[in-house]
Amino acid sequence: MTDDKKQELIERYHDINVDYDWWDSIYDDFNAICKRMGIDLDKREPSFSGFWSQGDGASFTGSFNGSIADTAAEEIRNYAPLDTELHRIADELTLIGRIYYRAYARIGRPYGTHYCHQYTMYVTDFEPLESEVDDWADDIHEAVEQGLQELFRDLAGWLYQTLEQEYDHFTSDEEVWETIVANELHLEEEDA
Repeated sequence: MTDDKKQELIERYHDINVDYDWWDSIYDDFNAICKRMGIDLDKREPSFSGFWSQGDGASFTGSFNGSIADTAAEEIRNYAPLDTELHRIADELTLIGRIYYRAYARIGRPYGTHYCHQYTMYVTDFEPLESEVDDWADDIHEAVEQGLQELFRDLAGWLYQTLEQEYDHFTSDEEVWETIVANELHLEEEDA
């Protein structure tokens, strides 16, 4: 088979490895990561769009429980020992979880938005321990809420980058050709 014919087949079957829900294992991994960080994802979350338009990205909705986040750093290091970005996010969530042990927050996204990137996410219903509410200055409350929001957005950014890397891998010429050969699609062309 000529190089031109091989390249033609690769272009024709470019999406052969991504014509199904190829992201399922990444979503499962992300759900496990979130649980270890004290984040309970809503049903049918996370969401993403990609990888070629403005507004593409990943985001999620759910709730955050500071008492679970208390052990996030240790849990994440056991689960993903080499991922320094996840370690950084987990370290900061652990700090918040230890200081504001029973802090609770909802993670939302605007209803009806056509975008799902990390900057569509926001924190709602953030509350410390009920007995501490009056003790918190407004600026401290806002700073912790803002810090949580940034960490959740960073986590969504991590997810998007992971999805994009996997997509690029599946659609690389090498992977596409390997699938063509494994399915003997190149033999059909030679027989024609």
